[in-house]
Amino acid sequence: MFNLNRIFEIKFLIATVAALSLSGCVSNQAVQTVQAGDYQKSCDALQFDLAQMGANFEDAKDDSGLTGKNVGLAVVFWPGIIVNEVRSNKNQDSISDRVNHLTGLYTSKCLGDKEEI
Repeated sequence: MFNLNRIFEIKFLIATVAALSLSGCVSNQAVQTVQAGDYQKSCDALQFDLAQMGANFEDAKDDSGLTGKNVGLAVVFWPGIIVNEVRSNKNQDSISDRVNHLTGLYTSKCLGDKEEI
């Protein structure tokens, strides 16, 4: 029979593995496609937001594929790799949708047909 110390050690090991697995997961960096105030932004503000979204997309892309997080999860909790890849793809898709929205606004507002003087 197991003694109480052995049971405590097993529970502690399980809790530690669970905590490490959760800490290695990709964070939710999904963004809303359309945000309040988008249609009132100036051309400079739209350019700034597009630059920010480009940096955010690169960060989200870095969380995908063969990363330290995924390698660590493979050792401890291999299904975590699938969770990380799904979350990373959702983050990338939401950022891409936001970039498309801002690009459309920028094009119509800042590059639209302007009268020649």
